[in-house]
Amino acid sequence: MRGEDSFVRAQWAGRPFVWQIYRQDDDAHLGKLDAFVDRYCADLAEPAASALRQLFLAWNTGSDCAAAWADFLAHYDAIARHAAAWNAALREQRDLATNLVNFCAEQV
Repeated sequence: MRGEDSFVRAQWAGRPFVWQIYRQDDDAHLGKLDAFVDRYCADLAEPAASALRQLFLAWNTGSDCAAAWADFLAHYDAIARHAAAWNAALREQRDLATNLVNFCAEQV
């Protein structure tokens, strides 16, 4: 999936996905990719987290993806469970407007 809207929809789907981040000069996009993968994989056990990270990196650097795909597929069940759990955690979050109102109320 590619693009911000698709990126969000992929997470809302609660299923495994591969993010093709928009390329930026000086590979600035890779830092953003790493930051997301760090957060997304924080609760994903190794070696599934490593498999996901390697696939995202290979996909976004133009590297040979064959080994990364194989490793990703070998850990697909764990990655799928994680995607569903990530989705559930996102659904439990309050919306931005509510959070902003609560934040402002706490500042007064």
